Amino acid sequence: MGFTFAIIGGGLTATSMLYQFVEKLRQESDQILAKLPKIQIQIFEKQETFGPGFPHSDRNVLPFHITNMCAKDMGIRLENPADFQEWVTDHQHHYKELSPHFYDGADDPYPCVHYPRAIMGAYLKEKFQEAYQNAQELGLAVDLHMQSEVIDLEEKHDKIRLTVKQLESGSTFSCVADRVLLATGHWFRQMVGSAYFPSPWPAENLRQKIPQGVKIAVIGTSLSAIEVVLTLTSDGHFIRDDANRLVFVPSADPRRFALYSRRGLLPKVRGKTGTYRNTFLTPENLERLIMENRGYVRLEAVLDLLNSELKAAYGHSINWQAVINPTGAPADLLQQYLKDARIGDGPDGDLIWQTVLHQSFDMIREIYLRLSLEDRKHFDKEYTSVFFTHAATQPAINAEKLLALMRCGLVEVLKLGRSYQFVKNDSKGIYEFIYQNSAGQRQRDGYHYVVDARGQAKSVQSDPSLLMQNLVKRRIVQIEERQHVQSGKIQATMSAGQQPSNSVVYKPGSLRIDPRTHCIIRRDSGGQTNQSSPIYAVGAMTRGQIIDASMARGIVQSTATIANGLIRHLKTHQKQA
Repeated sequence: MGFTFAIIGGGLTATSMLYQFVEKLRQESDQILAKLPKIQIQIFEKQETFGPGFPHSDRNVLPFHITNMCAKDMGIRLENPADFQEWVTDHQHHYKELSPHFYDGADDPYPCVHYPRAIMGAYLKEKFQEAYQNAQELGLAVDLHMQSEVIDLEEKHDKIRLTVKQLESGSTFSCVADRVLLATGHWFRQMVGSAYFPSPWPAENLRQKIPQGVKIAVIGTSLSAIEVVLTLTSDGHFIRDDANRLVFVPSADPRRFALYSRRGLLPKVRGKTGTYRNTFLTPENLERLIMENRGYVRLEAVLDLLNSELKAAYGHSINWQAVINPTGAPADLLQQYLKDARIGDGPDGDLIWQTVLHQSFDMIREIYLRLSLEDRKHFDKEYTSVFFTHAATQPAINAEKLLALMRCGLVEVLKLGRSYQFVKNDSKGIYEFIYQNSAGQRQRDGYHYVVDARGQAKSVQSDPSLLMQNLVKRRIVQIEERQHVQSGKIQATMSAGQQPSNSVVYKPGSLRIDPRTHCIIRRDSGGQTNQSSPIYAVGAMTRGQIIDASMARGIVQSTATIANGLIRHLKTHQKQA
């Protein structure tokens, strides 16, 4: 009997999955490979190209859209994160504009460089083809279904039946698989009308549909929001003045922008990582906390470790209020972020806090998973924005551009606070933000054009695809978690049908998975949870559990976990046969 593995989606997740699975098979001996069942891999992609996916497709991005993460951290192989950087170095003769935008240190053989996203797309396209050819050499059957959308999954007799729509003809067909990976990537609400944009992408869509000279509201102040501004100011240009400061020269009738978010925080700027080594915020101390708390970790205890680490590194206590709610004009804060990134606050021009956090990134996923639901709720409400402004830093060149735009009066950043309204005023034909301004007065701002740049929503209920709608409607997937707390201690996770008075329920809206395997957690007909599902999920749809689910490194770690699990399953299958 054969074994069929279906991958729904053809972007970064699918590329990493295919590449790592095939590589792990190649590492097995010929004797073992000969005994494995015949393997078929089916990959379904709505677009015409496999590899780039949505964020790195040249159809969606423009040349000045660069990767937010360092190239040395974006490779699709778990054992070699620098694979992308090495690929660019080998292929730089093909590209005319590969000058690095920011270095993480001249002594680093693989410095922190941010390349155009389309170049990452070219890398993914080539790696996909390489994995495809390697699979064929191993004797695997790989079927590629382009312009095909999986619209439903149904489990029948230990198999999964996929219903697939061919987008060009509109016809449907069915096929079966033993295992399925949901790798559909980002999703956005459908655009309604011509003035509200639920996504910044495709970027060319914004340039074509938003006229010159208008003022645009952008919902969000993070990396996506900055890219909206860069997209819609690309009719002007940047130059360096005599002091080497970046200055923006606008077009005759430039667009203007108001960036809105609850906290009004801009991302920090990537600086140099130094030699300081953590002594408090370490894997060993995290493991100790988990052991002491019966498999969980208290958020307060983790923050205590971070506070102790920063105090030891800086030699003084940290003013957390200044970190969480910084005072000062946004342009002044951004100027300081840039200065900090350039000269650092450590002995070698390094940023100490960034050095501390960089060492903890491999722990972040585990910490988030080990939090109680109450602590996770608290983190999501109070700390998520602050965490991502420090963890998802912006390249210095983007910060320079944004600062130049703020200085010439084209961009302002506004803080909405917790209680605000965003409404459509049909009588005036505008969208309005209703909030309290910095003086405590009720403010009402109206705009004809609005771009939602808050990034990927957590809740898969906002995914308009038929596949996700069907999975949620038929309760194949779960989008909430439950914990039973007794005498201050967290007990075993409750089944779906049990709701004691002291149970904690959290509904982040993302697909719930078993993080050890990435199998989705489903309910059976009796309402009980079942963790042995043959359906895997990776990427943005799991953000409620996997905090780095949308980051390249996090996706690679997840697909490596699945690849290892598939190899174990195939070997077990071979022994039983």
